[in-house]
This record gives sequence, C-alpha cells and structure tokens, in this order.
Amino acid sequence: MDVLLGLTGAVAVATLVLEYGFRTPPVSMATLRVAQAIIVGLFVLDRFARLVLSRSRAAYLRENWLDFGLIALAGALLAVSFYLYGGYRGILSAGTLYIIITQVYILMALVLRAVGFKLKFAEAGIHPTWLLVGSFVFLCLAGSGLLMLPAATPEGQSIGYLDALFTATSASCVTGLIVRDTGADFTIFGQAVILALIQLGGLGIMLFGTMLVMLMGKGMSFRTSQALDNVLSTGGIGRLARTVSFVVIVTFALEIVGAVLLYPMFSTPQGPMSTAPPVPRAAWDSVFHSVSSFCNAGFSLYSNNMMQGVGEVWRWPLRGHWQILGVMAPLIVLGGIGFPVLLDSARCVLGRIRGLAAWMKGPVGRPSGARPRLSLHSRVVLTTSAALILLGAIGLLAVEPGPLDPHVIGKHAIYGPGSATRTDWATMSRSRRMPAALFQSISARTAGFNTINVNELSNAGKMWMCGLMVIGGSPASTAGGVKTATFALLIIGAWSMIRRRGELEAFQRSISVSVFRRAVTVALLYGMLVAAIALALAIVLPRESFIDVLFEACSACGTVGLSTGVTQRLNHAAKAIVIAAMFIGRIGPLTLVAALTTGIRRVEYAYPTEDITIG
Repeated sequence: MDVLLGLTGAVAVATLVLEYGFRTPPVSMATLRVAQAIIVGLFVLDRFARLVLSRSRAAYLRENWLDFGLIALAGALLAVSFYLYGGYRGILSAGTLYIIITQVYILMALVLRAVGFKLKFAEAGIHPTWLLVGSFVFLCLAGSGLLMLPAATPEGQSIGYLDALFTATSASCVTGLIVRDTGADFTIFGQAVILALIQLGGLGIMLFGTMLVMLMGKGMSFRTSQALDNVLSTGGIGRLARTVSFVVIVTFALEIVGAVLLYPMFSTPQGPMSTAPPVPRAAWDSVFHSVSSFCNAGFSLYSNNMMQGVGEVWRWPLRGHWQILGVMAPLIVLGGIGFPVLLDSARCVLGRIRGLAAWMKGPVGRPSGARPRLSLHSRVVLTTSAALILLGAIGLLAVEPGPLDPHVIGKHAIYGPGSATRTDWATMSRSRRMPAALFQSISARTAGFNTINVNELSNAGKMWMCGLMVIGGSPASTAGGVKTATFALLIIGAWSMIRRRGELEAFQRSISVSVFRRAVTVALLYGMLVAAIALALAIVLPRESFIDVLFEACSACGTVGLSTGVTQRLNHAAKAIVIAAMFIGRIGPLTLVAALTTGIRRVEYAYPTEDITIG
C-alpha cells in the first residue's frame, strides 16, 4: 500500500505539472482528467482501506481526521455543484467545478502525504542539522525544476538550468540576487513559484511541516522537535507548539496588513502615460513585495527595484511614496528581528496592558509581583538593531557627503577623481538623502531592496555597506549575516577585556563563557566564508574591481541581495560560487559544520593548561 501510494503521488504531481507547467500539455486534457479521477479514487481508497485494517479504527480516525474531513468536504462540494450547476453553463459549469474540486483535493492530499513522509523521515534517526540542510536542498531543487517549465517564462523565452537553480536558491535562501529580471523574464506562474520559495525559505519548510503536523493532531518526533527548536530558538521543546503558532499567525497577519498598506503605492499611475495599473496587477505587486519585505528577500517585480521611475517619465517614482519607510522598512525590521524577540515583546506588551487595566480598577485589582520584563536576549537584540540602523544611516551620510565634482564613481566622493557621471546620489538634496540613507541602512542588513544606485557609491560607501551586510539580522529570523547577537557579544567581550572584568556583562546580567565561545566561532567561520567566496570570485572574475567582488561576496553570504551590477556579469563558475555562498549563508556556517561533524564524539578528558602570548 505504501508503494502504491508513493506511485500515485508521483503520478499526481506529474499530472499537475503537465497541465499547468506547459502552455500546450504534451498529453491530451481528457487523459489528464481520467488520470486525476483515478488518483482521487486511489487516495480515497487508500484511506478507507487503512481504516478497515487498523487495530483501533477510532484512534485512526482521530489521527487522520484532516484526511477524512477533506474527503467529506470534497464529496459534499461535488454533490452540491452537480445539483446546482448540472446542465447549466453559468460562470462555472458543473464540469469546471468538478475539475477545480478534484485538483484542489489532489493538491491537499499531496501536502498531507508529504507531511506523513516527513514524519517517517524524521523518525529514521537522521541528525536534526541534516534535516535542516536537506529541507533547503529539496526546496532549491524543486524550485529550479518548476522554474524550468515552459509556463514559468514568457512565450518564446527559456531559462537555462543554472539560471533556474540560481533564482530558486536566491529565493529559497531569501537573498534577492538575480540573473533574470523577475518581473519581465517570468510569467505570473514563475513569479508565484518564486514567491512560494521566498515564503517557505523565509520561515523554513520544516516550520510549515510542523504546523500541518500540529493541525493533524499528530505528535512530532524528538529529532524533529530538536531541529525546529534549533531553528526558532524557543529555549525548550516544551514551548515549541506555542512558538510555531505565534510565528505562523504573526507572519501571515503582518504580510496581509503590509499588502493592504502597499496597495495605494502600486495602484498609483505609473509610466510616461501616467496610467494606473490594473487592479489585479496592483494587488499582486502588493502581496509580492509585502512577503518579500517581511522575509527579507529583496525580490522585486520592477527592473530597478524600488528605484523604478527614477530618471524616467514617472510622476511618482516608487521611492517617493511614504510606504517605503512607513511600510516596507517596518516589515523588514520585524522580519529580521527574530521570532523569539517578537514573542517576548508581545508577552511584555500584553502583560503591561493587563497590569494597567488591573491598576485602573483600583487597589483590589492591582497585580502583585514584578512587571513582565524583556529577556536579556531581547534587550541585546533590540538595542543592537536600533544602534545599527541609526549608525548605519549616519555612517553612510558621512562617507557619502555628495561630490564637489559630479564625475565620481568608485573613488571617495570628495578626494578621488572619476570617469563616469553620478546621476542619483549627487543630485539628491540633503532632505532626500536622510530617508534614503535610513532605508538603505535597514535594507542592507539582509533585505536587499535599494532606493539609491548602489553602483554609484564610493569605495568608502560600499565598504560601509559591506559591514552592515556582514552583521545582518537577528537569530531565529528571516535574515542572514553573522547576526546582531553575535556582533553584540563580540563588542561586549572586547569591552569587558578593556575594563579588566572577569565576567561578560550586559544589562546587569552575566553571560556564560560558552555562549561567547559560540559567538566567536560563528564570527570566525563567517569571516572565513566571506573571505573564501571573495577570493573565489576574484579568481573567476579577474576584470571586476575587488571592492565590487567583496561587495558581491558579502551580499551573497549575508543573503542580502544588493549588487553593484556584478551579478548580471557572472559567468558559469561565478554563478556556482554565489549559489554555494547563498546556501551556506542561509543555513549558517556553524550549522553546516555541525552537520559535517555529526560523527565526532565529545571527549571526556582535558590536557594541562598553559598560556600563550597575545598581542
């Protein structure tokens, strides 16, 4: 039965790919309809056969209530559709409704079977880190296959597998580096695949699988729980269910709110004719950019990203709308600040509200005990993030003050001569540079949207942006980089050494040495990764300037997506290097090392201590 179910699932995937992945399916539609009807019958028959053969039918029904509920719902909809629409060809005929219901059932059944397969896979004794790595490998490969389908690209165009793999990896690893124009070189189908990869990659395919497992009422194996706990940093497997629910609800809620608020920006007149885009196009743009912002992906449906309209005959370029700083920037910050911090902040805010409400009731209702406080992790992350946003903007304004000579690119804006003309930053007024620098400071830490021409920055400006990209977002978030908590621990460690303190201290709390050692290890491995990628790119791209190569390496490893234009000039070897950089940067070098060293056992002995000279 398991073999038959697996074959049925494979055929089901093939029928959906043949129907929607090709403009003209190589198989007749009648054959596909018959095959899909047989697939539905086999899926239903499998469930009822297992019910009959199970030892406890009641327990089997409880464990698989979602399957049987889906079967009942599909049957009821089919009956109602034939009763209401039989013989009447209105907006939707009975045959059309039958096809829709059948295919939706097949799709849902495939998802449920995939969850069941995931549970069996997790219980096979595979190390949690390999589960995490394997989930991203599967996502990249599946996405690249879908992007290779003819329906993913406009008619008359095609995409090579390396470009498809590059795009799928960039979307799955929420990077945003592109070798193809997302809006022009992909159809709505291709854009939907990219958006799905961004959503699944941003939150993690394991998290979505766990959410479905929870909905199905099934328990998770210890290995699966441990792997997901490492991803979300819940602080304990016992808090996993609550954290997963919070993450999923908050993610979709913020993305929906963001899409609604972004809609006025994308529905305004665009282009030289100043015509408003169609409502479906504006709605799709709003949803796509909302998800891309919260997941810190940096993908845009516009060729010039958020600079679209600058230097063109546009009445309102995109970067001139208030939604850039008022909607996209908050989405980027909330997505990159980390789910543990969001959960902790929500707990404190709700606790303060309850305390205030009880206080207003009088002395009888006043709560006793200490008020809810943020954890040390939350305070460090929030403080570091705020400082990086402000200092990042101030630093960019300081190193890019605007040239005395407008013919400067690649040199310092004041002290170096240049040969090309700066058309963007040099023409900005100070009042426009401040919000632009603030948004770029936020976006450079793994989001990847740009409202200024990054290629026009001086070497100093590019180097400053490299520093922001390397630091990245916060742990257990949709962002990449070495992480704000790691950067903060390095600063705290250095400050403690300067003050001759024996303990690492922050906010009147001591931090364990083991955590600091982990931070040093992460920073060292990440620095080695960036150096290795920059060296490899410099070898295969000898004509590019080193600062641009370093910028590309920092962007790929930090899953940022900003580029000085090098991405469009990558050769095959460079594309493979950047793909590897994006993948390792998303899962984290420490996770990869842990996966590769799973067979190494911890020793229970220690050698005598002896000091070495430092400095």
